[in-house]
Amino acid sequence: MGKQAVSVLLTSAILLSTLVVGGGSVRAQGEISVIRDDLGGINSINGDLGRLTGSTPEERAIQGLISVKDKLGIQDVRSEFRFVSSEEGIGGRTHTRLDRVLNGLLVYGQQVIIHENQGRLEGITGSYTALTSTATKPVLTADEAIDAAREHTGYYGSTSKPPEAKLVYYPQGDKAILSYQTSVVYLAGRQTGDWTIFVDAVTGDIIDAYNQAETLGGQGIGTAGDTKKINTVKKGTSYFLEDRTKPMYVNGSTIRTFSYNNGSISQTLLTDSNNLWDDASQRTAVDAHYYAGAVYDFYKKVLGRDSFDNKGSSIISGVHYSTNYNNAFWSSSLGQMVYGDGDGAEFSSLSGALDVVAHELTHAVTQYTSGLLYKDQPGALNESWSDAMAMAVENTDWMIGEDVYTPQTPGDALRYMDDPHRGGQPDKMAEYIVTTSDSGGVHYNSGIPNKAFYLFATAIGSRVDAGKVWYQASLAYMVPDTDFAGARAATLLACRDIYGASSTQYAALADAWSQVGVN
Repeated sequence: MGKQAVSVLLTSAILLSTLVVGGGSVRAQGEISVIRDDLGGINSINGDLGRLTGSTPEERAIQGLISVKDKLGIQDVRSEFRFVSSEEGIGGRTHTRLDRVLNGLLVYGQQVIIHENQGRLEGITGSYTALTSTATKPVLTADEAIDAAREHTGYYGSTSKPPEAKLVYYPQGDKAILSYQTSVVYLAGRQTGDWTIFVDAVTGDIIDAYNQAETLGGQGIGTAGDTKKINTVKKGTSYFLEDRTKPMYVNGSTIRTFSYNNGSISQTLLTDSNNLWDDASQRTAVDAHYYAGAVYDFYKKVLGRDSFDNKGSSIISGVHYSTNYNNAFWSSSLGQMVYGDGDGAEFSSLSGALDVVAHELTHAVTQYTSGLLYKDQPGALNESWSDAMAMAVENTDWMIGEDVYTPQTPGDALRYMDDPHRGGQPDKMAEYIVTTSDSGGVHYNSGIPNKAFYLFATAIGSRVDAGKVWYQASLAYMVPDTDFAGARAATLLACRDIYGASSTQYAALADAWSQVGVN
């Protein structure tokens, strides 16, 4: 079951007092809020934790972490953490991410975020557990680890990119297992794999594995009869699905749409002779192209984010993948979207849905912000954040996938954010299921944070404004292993940044999480 957020008293010179985060409470000046998990580990510390000095965000972040290292149990901050990135946030705040390292290697999925406000340390997000390494040198080679990873997938055909392996430490309890983090990516007919697999670098055992090319739901208006204005480029005598009108083009980046031509290996850029894309075979590409632009516009205009990585990278879509393929997904390894046409029974063409595109591109945004792991509670949050942002982008109803899911059955949907039970999902922590399937139930348990988003958005009267809070939480206050309780704390901090801790929005958000049993 999920971790529970509680506040506890810390007897420290800098940790003056505490109160419960939630229920609309407002922290008084000088009070420190501490969130612990059910094992007593600290998830976050928030409050005025002292002044920071240093010429760079990195140095100030290191100094800030040093100031609370005894409370977190850290031995040597400078050798155990390294700089990742620093983001300028709302209200003059700076949020600096540090990766955890051990023996010079990354500890997979473990980060802390240092929150700085006008030269003062305002908070620390992220947990810390003392780890003992199982080994310092590998026995296996990288090639042997890749062989073990491919054996685990059961796929031995051509891959879409060469498999990769890098040494990391994989945390498991209080152990850090020296491992190869491998990637195996293949798009082959109806088989798809975008695998991340951890292979014990000493024994060759598979420690963990997950496939990001999972079946997902979405929504859209389909490809029949609707007219869309799209941006194209003329080269020679042909027009191409390439949009150069977005701000990203300053860096040479564009939105481009390709076709797999019902294959699974190579893609071709779609062309047309008269710029009237009305052929039946072109409609899925038109939708993918148009909706990719719409999602880019939302993130840029509403949230100030330039493409999925905030660096203005090109957005690439590949349609007509395989034959009768009932899936669409963001491939983090390929850095692009992939859409099947559906079989006409379970799904129609998945590129024809705005919220499918928004859902998938939000997975890309998550990859470059919180980096939520795709398993268990972090994985359910990963799925839920994509659903929530899809609802903010589309801004119509609360159903996921009603226009592409079972097209011969009107009125149904894959998921219902206002009533997760209708889609076979839980809507409160009392119904949370522990399972080894679906990467720990990521598509099932996402109903709980989905319902919290619905309750919050309806309480404040705007899913777009709710989406701003969810985005700020992912950007500034969530780390790869954030759980449901951590998501509550993160969104409350984000809501405080935008609206203030005494706002009606803050109180509504605290109540929304409490209604789904995340306290």
